[in-house]
Amino acid sequence: ITYKENPAYEKLMIDVENFLESPGDNDVPVSKVFTDDMFAKLEKRMDKDAGWDNVRSYWEKDFKDRKIISQFMKDPL
Repeated sequence: ITYKENPAYEKLMIDVENFLESPGDNDVPVSKVFTDDMFAKLEKRMDKDAGWDNVRSYWEKDFKDRKIISQFMKDPL
C-alpha cells in the first residue's frame, strides 16, 4: 500500500512496522503501558457491562508481566 498523497502518514506506518518488528528495549512489560489502575477501570466495566467477572487472575498471572510486543502483540494464540 502506498500513501503518496500523505507522506507523513506513510512514514508513521513505516515507523510503526519497524517498531513492531524490532522493539528492542521498548519491548516493556504490558503493565508499564497499561497500568494496574487502567486495568481496574476496565475490570469494573467488564463485570458491570459484559458480565465477565473473575478476570483479575488472568491479568495478575498472565498478561501484566508479558513483554508488550514479543509476548503480547505477537502472541500466536
